[in-house]
Amino acid sequence: MGDARRSGEDEGLPDDIWEKFEKDSWGRIDETAPHEPSARARMVEERFRREEAAARAAKPKRKPRRPRRPRASLSDGRLRTVLITIAVIGGMIAVSALAAWLQYGRVF
Repeated sequence: MGDARRSGEDEGLPDDIWEKFEKDSWGRIDETAPHEPSARARMVEERFRREEAAARAAKPKRKPRRPRRPRASLSDGRLRTVLITIAVIGGMIAVSALAAWLQYGRVF
């Protein structure tokens, strides 16, 4: 069998099959090959990038926000002080209303 290949008797694939293979292969290569953008497309894309960068640079910048203070929690000393103050004032109002009721028989 090795002698048959050397002498040219067994050439492998027939020409019509070989042509079909080449045609199909090149067709698939053309379909799947990545396409490079043209020089004009690259120039337009670069111009758009420069215009976007210029527009971003021309935009007024926002002032940075101040960080928010955390809200007071129940364990915070100030909140506890406020609650105690409200309770004391409420107690004083209740005692005053009771004293007015006892002395004058009416509150308001």
